[in-house]
Amino acid sequence: MAKRHSNRVGDLESMFLRLEELVLANSGEDEFEEVYKLLIAKLWDERSGKTRRFMPHEDEEKTYAEVHSLLREAERGWPGILEQGVRPGLTPEHLQVCVEAFARHSISGNSFEVLDGLFEFMVSRAAKGSKGQYFTPRYVVELCVQMLDPRSCETVLDPACGSGGFLVHSLNHVVKNEGLTGAALRDYCESKMWGFDIDPRAVRVAKALMVLAGDGNANTLRVNSLLKPDVGGLFSRAADDGASVLTIEDVMRGRARNHKGFDVILTNPPFAGEVRERQMLDAYMVGHNKPRVERDIIFLERCVELLRPGGRMAIVLPHNKFAADEFSEVREWVIEQCRVLAVVGLGRHTFLPHTHQKASILFVQKRIPRGIANRDESIFFALSERDGKNSKGQLNVRPGLHDGSSVWDKVDHDFEPIISGFKHFCNEEKLSIGA
Repeated sequence: MAKRHSNRVGDLESMFLRLEELVLANSGEDEFEEVYKLLIAKLWDERSGKTRRFMPHEDEEKTYAEVHSLLREAERGWPGILEQGVRPGLTPEHLQVCVEAFARHSISGNSFEVLDGLFEFMVSRAAKGSKGQYFTPRYVVELCVQMLDPRSCETVLDPACGSGGFLVHSLNHVVKNEGLTGAALRDYCESKMWGFDIDPRAVRVAKALMVLAGDGNANTLRVNSLLKPDVGGLFSRAADDGASVLTIEDVMRGRARNHKGFDVILTNPPFAGEVRERQMLDAYMVGHNKPRVERDIIFLERCVELLRPGGRMAIVLPHNKFAADEFSEVREWVIEQCRVLAVVGLGRHTFLPHTHQKASILFVQKRIPRGIANRDESIFFALSERDGKNSKGQLNVRPGLHDGSSVWDKVDHDFEPIISGFKHFCNEEKLSIGA
């Protein structure tokens, strides 16, 4: 018999698992969508400052009407985090049971990292692992952010943003270091933070997290990031699933005046899949005269193209892209286009329980126009020997920490000496990677 999950007050993961069970019971609805709606309705209720409305009423129809009303208000107040015309998919009787189980918890009373972890947990459970979309552990995200050190005056992009981990941690990094609040914080979110993804569910979650973190509408949009302005024909019409045919360049032309490229790119593109469309391949150097190219290689070239000269990037890639002979031309091209700053090897357990795929992080800075690659340039290499997870994909937690500790502090990793070593390397090499 399957284990019935408890619903412990203050334990959001147990609450979510219990809600999943309740939604699945006697319901043909998508459990992620219905739990997500409940979360947004409750968050809106808690943040409205009014009398609490997210609660079980004696009349089940009254409970249903209140949740529906909260969703409509959230749709208007937080554009893009819910589908238009959203309403609860559960029957009033079924919704009553779920609201009763959820009402005892306080969401806004938790740290933002708790909410981030909850949304990440939700999306990961609903993710498409077969497509190579493995959401990046937050302590790995934090490593990338700390090494690239984004500033409030810089634009930040993740062209495969998923649930928004790199954007959220970049935002928190800038807030912590520069103390942004109020209008300055909202302006930073609305003018500097950019996230694109082809998955509509992930985009909605990323929007929700950015709104909650920055109290502003971040630029998180559903876009096929690999589509370029010079790719027509095959992509000239809207896709059957409604995916946008806008390119990133189209978006930036309409929303960011004098855009010359992004200052910082942090991303973990899908590992799996191939691009086979001839017109798409012909738009990329790595696709010329090839019948198919792995998707992450296309993403790598696209990201380098999207950087401004002098801009910097951290990208997670499968280990074979760094070592296999078949990708030597790709590595040569990267060196011609960019100064390779660092390569950090991640442990084999990093993306468990989703995959055993071994990966590394490539850190580069795009060369200025007509810059000449120096074959004697030094590169910082590091290998993580404590990847923070066991062979089952469970987090290895450092002993003696309290429940409120951040994931960065809680997980047993060895990233701190890697960051300090990289900073020392940059000083020795007289590398200026900031704004």
